[in-house]
Amino acid sequence: MASQSEKTFGSRLYNAEQLSTNVATFTGYVALTPETTVAAYNTLINEVGQNNTLIATLQSPFSLAVAARQNLFEKDPTSLARTLSPIAAFVKAKFGKTSKQAADITNLVNKIRGEKTAELKKDEEGEFVSQSHRSFGSQTQFLADIIATLTSYGTDYAPTNPNITLEQLSTLLDSLTAVNTAVTTAYGQLKPVKDVRKLQYEDLSKRSQTIKETVKSQYGVQSTEYKLIKGFKI
Repeated sequence: MASQSEKTFGSRLYNAEQLSTNVATFTGYVALTPETTVAAYNTLINEVGQNNTLIATLQSPFSLAVAARQNLFEKDPTSLARTLSPIAAFVKAKFGKTSKQAADITNLVNKIRGEKTAELKKDEEGEFVSQSHRSFGSQTQFLADIIATLTSYGTDYAPTNPNITLEQLSTLLDSLTAVNTAVTTAYGQLKPVKDVRKLQYEDLSKRSQTIKETVKSQYGVQSTEYKLIKGFKI
């Protein structure tokens, strides 16, 4: 299902198309600026439509990457979040609850838990996304630190739980690194196109208002022409 934001963009573009269609039928319409001729307005409408299509194409891999990352970090049975307690429990059982080893692992586990973020919404961008990337990156680095610490224990770290062996944790680390890269790459492709859309819609809104004012001035506030277009929200 399209987000409310995407529906709004689509609605505004549709209204712009209807505005253009109506103005094209007005006998004697004279644009006040080159940008508000029907032809120039239609060119902008086409550019906006093409960019919207591109955004829809790029949104899918970004959303999929975000979902995959959320699963690996928190939701899957073998996610990072669900491996932390078993790791800490094994170390405490092996070395003792008050041991230096238990304290070191508990400290790293708490750092990961302190870096947890809310699930990224499709329409949330900018600073929220930047903070989210940093947080997931920090969790990944702390997992690397846990692996290094566990490795230093040598043969003393030999859990029977297959999900927390050094081999499995290394595989998880590789997967987390890969999905972080996938999200960053997908967002890096999506964000500039959305920035272009923001500028395009600002231009579309400005031109639409100028066209409405032109029609009101040329045909009159009570004219059929103005009544046909004044209600379009763009």
